[in-house]
Amino acid sequence: MRLAIVDDSFLNRKTLKEKLLPYAEVELVLEAENGADYLEKLKELAPAQRPQIVLMDLEMPFLDGISAISISKVKYPELKFIVLTIYEDTDRIFEAIKAGANGYLLKEDKAVNIVEALESVLNYDNIPMSPAIARSAMRLLCEENRPNITPSESQLLSDREMDVLKLMVKGHRYSDIAARLFISPNTVRTHVNNVYKKLHLSSKSEMMELARKNNWL
Repeated sequence: MRLAIVDDSFLNRKTLKEKLLPYAEVELVLEAENGADYLEKLKELAPAQRPQIVLMDLEMPFLDGISAISISKVKYPELKFIVLTIYEDTDRIFEAIKAGANGYLLKEDKAVNIVEALESVLNYDNIPMSPAIARSAMRLLCEENRPNITPSESQLLSDREMDVLKLMVKGHRYSDIAARLFISPNTVRTHVNNVYKKLHLSSKSEMMELARKNNWL
């Protein structure tokens, strides 16, 4: 498999090449120090010489990894990309995937894991991730998909408070409400005060408007 390595650190590129050196099936055809350098060198290669997979760093000067992936996916849609990073930044994970990354690994991953990821992307179109990256991504997905449950106004009130509110908006006086619900006028007043506090109301007109909106009339 033809491979490109794009990383602004000479030491990182050297370490990665040494990791992959024992694997005869991996052929390094392009090495670049940033996204702009990578795109420039890629233009010089004939289609049959281009890398099939690119190991891409994210944080680089001149042109970062995500921008380089986005541009490449338009110009060279057949190329596959695996992001190699040193940290588990969930925001960057999804930015990279949206840009077109096919996998996301940590630079500390073992050579065998990187090679397996390369084969997985190239042969089976999988989306390999380091376990730590996958856990971070799953946590973020769970947080984003967790329903944001906000109690409705009616759920804030007790059954008796709802009874009082409905009679209030129909125009009944405290004494009428007390007689209908078999409670004292003072208890009615207490329920009304609770309704005002719980629903953050300041006037009966606001109560009427809220009742109309929620079909309590």
